[in-house]
Formats: sequence, C-alpha cells, structure tokens
Amino acid sequence: MSAGAAMIATPARTLRQRVLSPRRIPLGLALLVVGSLIVASNPSQVGTAIERFHLQDIPIILGLSVGYYVLQGVRWWTLLRLVSTRPPLGDTILMTLTGQATALLPLGELTRALLLARVSAVAVGSAIAAVTVQELLYSGLLIAAALPGSSRYSFARAGVALALGGTLLVIALLTVRPVWRRLRIVVARLPMLRSRMVAVDRLQVDTVVLFENWRTYLWLWISAVQAVMAVSLFYFVVGAVAPGRVDWVTAAFVYSISNVASAITLSPGSLGAFEATTAGLLVAAGGLPFGVATAAAVVHRLADKGLSAVIGASLFVVVRRRHRLRGVSLFELADTRSGRQPTPPDGS
Repeated sequence: MSAGAAMIATPARTLRQRVLSPRRIPLGLALLVVGSLIVASNPSQVGTAIERFHLQDIPIILGLSVGYYVLQGVRWWTLLRLVSTRPPLGDTILMTLTGQATALLPLGELTRALLLARVSAVAVGSAIAAVTVQELLYSGLLIAAALPGSSRYSFARAGVALALGGTLLVIALLTVRPVWRRLRIVVARLPMLRSRMVAVDRLQVDTVVLFENWRTYLWLWISAVQAVMAVSLFYFVVGAVAPGRVDWVTAAFVYSISNVASAITLSPGSLGAFEATTAGLLVAAGGLPFGVATAAAVVHRLADKGLSAVIGASLFVVVRRRHRLRGVSLFELADTRSGRQPTPPDGS
C-alpha cells in the first residue's frame, strides 16, 4: 500500500472503529426501538400529527428547553460548592450545556462532569457525586409532580411505586454503608471501573456528604423550577401536536412517570424506553390515538435532547478553544469513562 493510500485508510479505519464500537450498540438498539415504535403506531398517522404541529408554540418550547439546562447548571454549581473547590458559575453552566452533546450516548450524562474536571480543580468523583445527588433529588420532585395526576387513574399506582422504588434503591446503594461495602466488591471486579476505584470511592463519600448537608436542600427550589419547566415543555409539545387533548396535570403525570421509570433501563439517555412509555401513557391517560401519542413523544425528544445535543456540539468548539483542550474529542471523553486518564488542560 502506498503512503498516500495508508494516510487515507487510517482515518477511515478509525472512523469505522468508532462507529462499530461496542459502546455504540445500545444506541443503535435504542434507535431501532424508536423506529419500530413509529412503524407499529401507523407512520402516516405519526406524520400527519407532526405536520399539524402549531408553529406559534416554538418560541415557548425553545425557551423552556434551553432554560431548563441553564438552571441545571446553576443547581449543579450549588452542590459542587459543598464538596469541592468552587468552580466559576459560568464554566459550570457552559459545561452543563456542552455535555448535552453526548446525552444520548451510553453514560453520556456524565460528560459534563468529565469536562468540568478537565478545566478546573474539581475531582471527577466529586463532580459525578454532585450530578448523582442532583438527579436523584430531581427525580423525587418529578414523582411528587405525578401524584395529582396519578389519583385519576387506577393503573397509576404501580408506575408511581416503580419510580419511587427505583429512586430509593439507588439512594440506599450509595448511602447505606453496609450495602455500599457489598456493592463495592462487585464494582471493583468490573473491567471498566477497576482502574477508577479512587474516583468511585470519592463519588460515594461525597454523595453521603451531600445528602447529609442541610445546604443541599437550601437550593432545592431550583430543581423544583426545573421540574415545572420540564413538565411545561412536555405539555406544550403535546398541545402543539394534539391541541386541547391533555391538561397540565395529566402531562405532569405522564412525563414524570415516563422520565423516572425509563431512567432505570439500560438504554442510553432512556432513548426508546422513554418514547414507548410516554406513548403508552398518553394513550391510556390522555386518550390520544397511538400514532398521535408516538408523534408527541418523538417531537418532545427532538425539542429536548435533540436541540440540546446540537447546542452542546456547537459549544464544544468554544470549550476546546477557550480551555486549550488540544486533541480532545467527545469520543475521547467516552474513552475516559473506560479507564483512560484525562489529558491535562495544557495538552501536556
């Protein structure tokens, strides 16, 4: 093979390895589930529902979608101050928005923690602990938002119990010391985490510190506002696809249960699981035709994770230049999760 051909073949081989990486398999399966859901629910009905989308709702939807992640960064910053050096608020929000670029990849929700650890003195374990506590408390608030709507439907008790049980189980695994000691033995045997046990131990210690610190709950109202914004985003999307069919209380029930219940699946970003659960609940609780319910679930995914992924990928260019992250890509952040050591900000 000539030198020129070798130069062409090497990038092609690298791209092929990334696309065919085992870490991409869950994402591929999740996309297959979404595609199957659309086919099963009558594609023409889904397309017709999307074509009738009320365009005047777009500014509200965009504002709620972006505003949610800005507040997520603010809330994360209030928790980071309790377990680490105090990173700048602007950097914390920037890394939160940028991290959404990989939200639909396996463990992609941890990208913001890894990015912040690269550009500041915050330890990876502390950053992930703050993310974990933030999301667990947020899940609890979503369950609370589902309670008014759940009283309307006899089938809702199982969904609420499942969501609450999953949240409490994760909290117990991380904070009850005898339970954690047994879990740690299992974690230490996993090839992906064996070399990262220092960060894992830091995660567990800081999670306990955060749950036991009263200041963790001082800013809980930010998470409550986030929950209202997230439900409102879902409500406006459903209303834009099927005007007047679902009220806010029902939207809160459907979104909250779908969000929390699908989070315990192995699907990256709950992709596929969230859409299937949401469509089913919109049919059962909202009385929507299956095709319209599927359209609402897919459009919501695009308005939420789809939009944030585009914004995150765009901001990553800014982050690389601002913090001199030479040679760093979003794919390399995924490699960091599997054990590779982070590259120092100066590229050395």
